[in-house]
Amino acid sequence: MSKKADQLKEYRKNVLEFIDYLHENRSHMKDDVRTIERVRGIHEKQHRLKPKESYKDARKFNELQTEKESELDSLTWENRITDKARKLKLYEVNSTTDLKNNLKPATHLDSIKPAEEAEIIEAKDKYLTFRKETGFCSFMTGLLFHDLDSALISFFGAFTDVSDMKRTQSEPPTPQPEVDPVETIINNFNSDSVDDIIDHFRSLEKLMNNGEFMQWIKQAFEMQEIPERKFQLKRGFKIGKIRGGLFYTYYKKPGNHGEKDKYVKLLSDYFEGFEFENTKANFDK
Repeated sequence: MSKKADQLKEYRKNVLEFIDYLHENRSHMKDDVRTIERVRGIHEKQHRLKPKESYKDARKFNELQTEKESELDSLTWENRITDKARKLKLYEVNSTTDLKNNLKPATHLDSIKPAEEAEIIEAKDKYLTFRKETGFCSFMTGLLFHDLDSALISFFGAFTDVSDMKRTQSEPPTPQPEVDPVETIINNFNSDSVDDIIDHFRSLEKLMNNGEFMQWIKQAFEMQEIPERKFQLKRGFKIGKIRGGLFYTYYKKPGNHGEKDKYVKLLSDYFEGFEFENTKANFDK
């Protein structure tokens, strides 16, 4: 067996081990599912308020924010799931790019034996059971489950029927529209709407690899988690247009934008080439 075939076999082994982990612990995750449902309910209440226009709404928004943060602090499975995925090298540096690339069926089919095929089909059933019994919950783990679902449907589809893996409300299945990633993001950074944030920073998307823009939005504004490896913008950008023209202008926009350092770190903590002190000193340039 070639080195490449050995690597692919090891990767499949890790994927099946991760699915076993999720399946075995699914009943313990249900408290987190209920917590996340409450968080989304609080977020919906915030979305209906107009904190920039009404003092009463602003007070209510802040009360709900405190309640939401308290709920988020009680989550236990988000870190456990991502830690397990990282140990198995399925979620490298908060990115699912390798996961999507490494599960393409065409790269695996030639090296899979009949005994392993049976294990893969069994894993599909375990994963589907886990997803159904946890209500297809994202567990707030970035885009991990969104991309894992997509990759596994493609991978499992080479071995067995996957029509039952679509997100459904009842049986017989009634296919639901794909979830818009924007609707799953909760802004815990400030009081701006996610749509407004995306609209302001949209020009960054063409300077980032596929999927990285929404990954940054999720990490910076919802998870507020500093990546182990920063995003690298593509060549051709001008530092001033990014630093002053995009991030400084966002900081100066009307709204509850508070402490300057936080807005400098939206750039310096997440992107290569923008050291904090230098970026802060030249933020408006």
